[in-house]
Amino acid sequence: MQMRTPSYHSDPHVTFLSKLLEEIREGTIQVPKFQRPLVWSWEDRLELLRSIRDGIPMGAVMVWRANEQKLECYENLGPFKIRSKSSIPQYLLDGVQRLSTLLGALSPVTDIDVEADEFLSPDGEPPTENFEVHYDFSVDDFVKSEDLHLSRHSETLPLKLLFDSVGMLRFQRGLKGTDAEVDEKLEKCDRLVSAFRDYKVPVIPIVTEDIEMATRTFQRLNSQGRAMSEAHMIHALSWGQNFDLNAKIREVKSADLSELGWSGLDDDILLKACKIALGFGVYVKNADEIGAALKDDPEVVTRVGAACRRSIEFLKEHCGISRPDLLPYAFQLVLITNAVHSLPILSDLQVERLTSWFWTTTYCEYFAGMSGDRIEKARQDLERGLVDDVWQLSSFDPFEVKRLNRKFDFRSVRAKAFAQRLAEAYSVTSSDLGGTKAGLKGHELLTRYGREALVQLLPRTDAKKIIYSSYANRFLVAPADAAKLRDELNSASISETTASKLLLSEEMLTAVKNGRHQEFVALREEKISSVEKDFYQPHLIEMGVYITP
Repeated sequence: MQMRTPSYHSDPHVTFLSKLLEEIREGTIQVPKFQRPLVWSWEDRLELLRSIRDGIPMGAVMVWRANEQKLECYENLGPFKIRSKSSIPQYLLDGVQRLSTLLGALSPVTDIDVEADEFLSPDGEPPTENFEVHYDFSVDDFVKSEDLHLSRHSETLPLKLLFDSVGMLRFQRGLKGTDAEVDEKLEKCDRLVSAFRDYKVPVIPIVTEDIEMATRTFQRLNSQGRAMSEAHMIHALSWGQNFDLNAKIREVKSADLSELGWSGLDDDILLKACKIALGFGVYVKNADEIGAALKDDPEVVTRVGAACRRSIEFLKEHCGISRPDLLPYAFQLVLITNAVHSLPILSDLQVERLTSWFWTTTYCEYFAGMSGDRIEKARQDLERGLVDDVWQLSSFDPFEVKRLNRKFDFRSVRAKAFAQRLAEAYSVTSSDLGGTKAGLKGHELLTRYGREALVQLLPRTDAKKIIYSSYANRFLVAPADAAKLRDELNSASISETTASKLLLSEEMLTAVKNGRHQEFVALREEKISSVEKDFYQPHLIEMGVYITP
């Protein structure tokens, strides 16, 4: 099939929205692989649709036109397959979030590619969500299809009908209600159709054969709007026909990390480790220089991936950190990866010292608010410790292990360390809890359920929820067994073995049975503090740091 020529050439041009979307479907406009994934929230998408309804300009779309350059492009935009490709395509530089939203809302269902898997979402998963949007007559607003059950009206208009005259006519003929109600709905339909069909979009082409200029233009444009992650910014500036940073990182995750259950590791951690390996500081923001260095040494990502795998194996075996969301500090993994990068094997003594370094930096909250210079000093300290067995933790003297916060927050460093102490104290067996998760031990529970295994068993008795939200009201248990354990705790009928594993005493059980929850919290917090101190004190002593009383 012969492709149509685009509606613009080398000068800025204003085109109808319907024409612009048609050219994307036909492949006249394509999405180069240096683009970042979809990052807009649903509120962003709905606000764009409201702007078009109200006639508010959505801003220009920028494309790159090159006769000689033939770039690798995504086969889909959002969940929509691009059916064919032009021999002289326009490469989309600015407008991916807006146009993917509009394609999703306004395109016929037949254009949906449910198996589209190339243009990924920020977490690396295929964009399988439903982009379909309806117009709710009862509130005169847009609603995503998943929320239609919240609509106060039985009839809503699918936006995919706005550019489908036959489908719209069929929909309008089926409207129900009194004559006045139907007339009102018809008027709203007509207003929406006119707003979207008459809507025009400025298109600005960048005409150049210089791929470096195009990727730099993309980076500059996107750094002005919704913030790009550093990884995607450097990806744009390092992108070339023979190097795709995002693809390389996905490849490394698949080859080195997926088997360990760490394929969900944040790309930024690998990027920081690559920056150190290339001689940059972790907070250096010169994306141009970093991008150029990656182009010169693209295999650095592979080497760092292998070192990261060894680091994760150490964390899993010796620290119980079995998945990314259990890691106290991202910088711990970054610096360990850098350290083992040049060490082919760790001796038993090095493993012992590194374990102490890990827990000391965790309990003393060592990396909180660290500047780039201090991170570099910490990197040098760790490297010297492993190589020369001379251990020093700069910048914090004396060290202090602070009391736990009054409220549990799993995002905090101490909460993740606390989860590990619960895991060490407790294993689940069918005889203990009568549940279906027989044989799961504490670390296996954390690995399988993560934060969902840290349940609250005391009732919400205090108005300020201080008792309910405290660390003392967190128990490690398979979620399916939580209800049974809650009943046993509140009736003080827990077995002695299970009580020990939950860090409970007879005195605590008596307090909770009699409704003295504040007393229970005080007793269990004291027990938790004792367990933690018994654990971390040898590690701090091993590192030679002073503990503030």
